[in-house]
Amino acid sequence: MRHLLYPVLLFFILVSMIPSDNSGYNPNYVEISTVKHQNNDYNVVFLTRRDNHIKAKYFGAKDYDGSEVPIRYTRWKQGRDIICLTSAGYMDNMGVPVGLTIDNGVVVNQTLEDFDGLIIVYATGGVVATDLENGDLNIPGIGNLDIKNSYFDKQTFLKWASENQATVFQTHLFVYKNQLLPDIDNKAVRERRFLAVGNLGSETVHAIVNSPLQTTLRDGASRTLKFLNEYKGMNVIFMINLDPGAQNVFFLYDEFGNESDVIKGTLPVEHAANLLVYYYE
Repeated sequence: MRHLLYPVLLFFILVSMIPSDNSGYNPNYVEISTVKHQNNDYNVVFLTRRDNHIKAKYFGAKDYDGSEVPIRYTRWKQGRDIICLTSAGYMDNMGVPVGLTIDNGVVVNQTLEDFDGLIIVYATGGVVATDLENGDLNIPGIGNLDIKNSYFDKQTFLKWASENQATVFQTHLFVYKNQLLPDIDNKAVRERRFLAVGNLGSETVHAIVNSPLQTTLRDGASRTLKFLNEYKGMNVIFMINLDPGAQNVFFLYDEFGNESDVIKGTLPVEHAANLLVYYYE
């Protein structure tokens, strides 16, 4: 009987050594909490870019082989420690990205729409944004580009993005350089969700804030900016919308790789037309 136990025990030891699909991450770089500020609840995920462990990846369109975004994500996530994933960009009724979209260096849509925000997700996992109205998109080694008003600058940018496998999408910009922008006009009242990137002292921090309070878009953005400024002392470089309406895909995982209910969408990942993913490496 003892001889039979040895192979069985060895089997379970070997199985336990196989890495899980989402084994977890170091909680020193991720803070998940529900906070009350001025009598309003906020569900928050703070991610610090300190030591470059937290990285972002954006899936903006079908792959070259026709694979939809959920399939691309499922293939890519194997062996990676996922923190959260969310819909982020705008799509038309046919599932085509709206606005300038570049996916890992592949130009998907060259058309600039009337959205102020241009988001760049670098291959290294960093995320930056610019206000296209300012015409000061700064590209390392190139300088400032005005891609909204200069054809030459736009072509220069497309070439740079392709060569550097950058990922780019357009969206509404609500906060830029810690200032609420004036052209936020949406009277619908509902739950709000935002992505803010800014500084806490010398650290770059990404914050996903879910506000359950039913508000207009402008009021929700204003309240969230004030919350980040006062609760954490965060200087917000930019803030964009993560619409919890028609594209309410959001999944959050704790440090052990278990799904968290602190922020949770209402739609399965199969519904996603695009995905912004944060992961630990």
